[in-house]
Amino acid sequence: MRRFLGTILALVLSVTLPLWAADGPQGPQLPAQLMLAERYMQALTQRNYNQLARFYDRDTVWHDQTANKKITGRRDIIAFQRRVHTYTQEYEFVSDHAFYNGNLVVMIGSYYYKARGDLFGHPGESILFSLPGVTTLKLDMDKQRIKQHTDLLDYRSMKDQLKLY
Repeated sequence: MRRFLGTILALVLSVTLPLWAADGPQGPQLPAQLMLAERYMQALTQRNYNQLARFYDRDTVWHDQTANKKITGRRDIIAFQRRVHTYTQEYEFVSDHAFYNGNLVVMIGSYYYKARGDLFGHPGESILFSLPGVTTLKLDMDKQRIKQHTDLLDYRSMKDQLKLY
C-alpha cells in the first residue's frame, strides 16, 4: 500500500510540479497576428521611431481615411509622425475589441491625446481629447512588418471635445 501511495504521489508531483514552477499565470497565448499588432501599436504610441522603422518598408502605406491623408514608405511615414507628434505630450491607444482574419487585424478603440494647447488656440495649456475609431493593419507575418495601416477616426468628436476648452 505504501508503495502504491508513493507511486501515486510521484505521478501527481511529476505532473503538477512543472506547472507550479512555471513563471506567471498560464493562459491562452495570443495569436501571432495580434501579438505583432500589439507590438506595433506600442512602438507607435511610445513614439519609438527606431522600432517603427523595423515595422515599415518602402512599400508600407499609412492611411488616415477620414482625413484623406495617405503616405507611402518608411521615411515619409516616420517624418510625418515626427511632425504630428511634436504637438503631442502623451499618446495612447486603448483597444476595446480586436480581431483578425488571416493577415488583417482590426482594432476598435480610442486614441487618447494630451497635446499642447497652442495648437488649438489655448497657449500655455494642455488639451486632453480622445478620438474613437477603427484601425486596420495589413501584416506581412513572414517579415514581421506592417504592409498598411488604415485609420477611420471620429474627428467630429474631437471638435466637440475641444469646444469645452
